[in-house]
Amino acid sequence: MNRLRIFKFFSSLVLLLSLVFIYPTFQPSSLPSWWNFVFPSNQVSLGLDLRGGIFVALGLDEETSSKVIIDKESKKIKTTILENKILLRSIKSSVTEINIIFYDSESLDKAYELLRGDLNYSISKSALSIKVLLTPESIANIKKKLLVQVKEILSNRIDQFGVIESSVQLSANERIVVQIPGVSQTDRDRILNIISKTAMLEFKPLIEESTDKTAITSKYKISSENGIYSLYRYGRVDSLDNFLLTLKSSQLKGESIEDASVEYDEFNRPYVAFSLDTEGSKSFSKITKENIGNRVAIILDGKVKSAPVVQNQIFSRGSISGNFSFEEANDLAIILKSGSLPIPVSILQEKTIGPSLGLDSINNGKNSMILASILIFIFMFIYYKRLGLVCDLALIFNLIVIFGLLSLFGVTLTFPGIAGLVLTLGMAVDGNIIIYERIKEELLKGKESLVSVEVGFDRSVSTILDANFTTLITAFCMFLLGDGPIKGFAVTLSIGIFSTIFSNIIFTRVLTKYLINSSSLLRGKNEV
Repeated sequence: MNRLRIFKFFSSLVLLLSLVFIYPTFQPSSLPSWWNFVFPSNQVSLGLDLRGGIFVALGLDEETSSKVIIDKESKKIKTTILENKILLRSIKSSVTEINIIFYDSESLDKAYELLRGDLNYSISKSALSIKVLLTPESIANIKKKLLVQVKEILSNRIDQFGVIESSVQLSANERIVVQIPGVSQTDRDRILNIISKTAMLEFKPLIEESTDKTAITSKYKISSENGIYSLYRYGRVDSLDNFLLTLKSSQLKGESIEDASVEYDEFNRPYVAFSLDTEGSKSFSKITKENIGNRVAIILDGKVKSAPVVQNQIFSRGSISGNFSFEEANDLAIILKSGSLPIPVSILQEKTIGPSLGLDSINNGKNSMILASILIFIFMFIYYKRLGLVCDLALIFNLIVIFGLLSLFGVTLTFPGIAGLVLTLGMAVDGNIIIYERIKEELLKGKESLVSVEVGFDRSVSTILDANFTTLITAFCMFLLGDGPIKGFAVTLSIGIFSTIFSNIIFTRVLTKYLINSSSLLRGKNEV
């Protein structure tokens, strides 16, 4: 009897808490001001396939990513050598290797001893030069770290855009999967632009400007072998194309930007104002001081955004103009504020799911659950008579608990998740059938109703636990190895399993005994 009281208490407590957790999901607008201080206000959100939105898969270009990785390692090696006061002549990198050239053999030997201890490198030396190759393991580790950085930056950009309930995940196949539910078609292109931009911002003093590309190319002998200069096409307001010549190397990059925002000039035209950190301010001050009266090109991802004339020395704040609309200026500010991507990414897959399709999925899910519930209710009542009503009430309890847990953890419900809920209903019924069959066996042996119920439940516990925990192991593996919808299905199924175990073993026992004692549900030993 003491055990039954404990079961009653826990059943009532679980039901009450589940109703409390569910409330914010179904009545979010009526929450009192004190609710967040007492109870959680998490809600079950709808996934991409139910609410509509965009799905984007981003990946690395192998050749580009390899070149970026080699360049980063080249700069790292150069810094290491110079910090150890070793004199080098030059350092050059290709897509696959780094070549370091020295003035003398003594410097070469010192650098060789310095680098050979790094397990990430495979090095060899010849006359006054060292060739460095990155091991496949080191390349893979660097890629993984860079992808993690990309994921964090993209998450920051999307959050600043004002999108809620977005998901940015790093998949096992070196892809970044972005899912943003509830995005309108108007915002789709803007979001795609935001997440695909590398946002490499550069400041380069202008050497020369000309409308004749051939003349400027010939004058400075610009070619693929000549890596000193960069030539940019710059379209002016009058539609005439200018060609701007700068040095290839940047004196200041966007990594130094601390903040960016949209402001308006005297003609009410939007522009992007930015502020720099301490190191960036020093570099910007030097650039502007040395180029007073000259133009400085502001370049974003290889395209000139503006090339203003420097009027005076500027320290920590600057601006970028370019006949922006407010949306364009705001998106640029978001990109600059979140920082540039450490490595370029490209859109491998993109699809838009309309809200109508999501609504169809919701309706189909509702209809399937309602139909499944009705059929289960009818079957259990016909086969187990009034005892089947206990199972029907247990199913309702189970659904309340499941949605309570989904709300508590703020789970995003997807269409596969709805399928997991329907499957959970079937598993809950299976557990009740096992219990009822054990009870029937005890009744046929001539035992009293209450004794048969007690023995039937005790003998069913191990079977129910075995069946549910084997399914739970499968769901756990699906969660670890799966992605997107598979994970959603696994999460919903796992929550449903725990709720089903509690419902079968505890709540159904309490309800069965209560109904037997109060209304003589089992009047005869064979009436089941």
